[in-house]
Amino acid sequence: MKGEQMGTVRAGSCLMRVSDLQSSQRFYCDVFECRVALQEPDAALLLTPAGFQLYLRVSETSRRRKIGDLGVEQIVWSADSKTELDRIEHRLRTYCSTTYTNTANEVSFVDGVDPDGCRVLVTYPTPAQLPRAVIDARFR
Repeated sequence: MKGEQMGTVRAGSCLMRVSDLQSSQRFYCDVFECRVALQEPDAALLLTPAGFQLYLRVSETSRRRKIGDLGVEQIVWSADSKTELDRIEHRLRTYCSTTYTNTANEVSFVDGVDPDGCRVLVTYPTPAQLPRAVIDARFR
């Protein structure tokens, strides 16, 4: 409608299919300091310290995504500070020894994998702190 101010929306939740609920739950609680808000035999709702909701659900199938599949491919996490990024890197490295870091276009990246071998990518600064001027090659 003309003259009406638009509201804002933001992603508040994500659903992740996992092969082992307990190991994935432990991973996300340890690495991202989530807390378990709801627990069921085949699913859990985790909350990040900032309130983002991460639903974990045991997958009935072990089908892996193929390159070129449509839909959300991964979550890119962002840390509020370089200190927090370094802490996340340390915690992630305890699960994935091949975790690595690099910086491109003034954005630092920590890159590892979760218990199912899915990529976990964390950046600093956040897009709100440093709006992105280019699309990093890893997203192409």
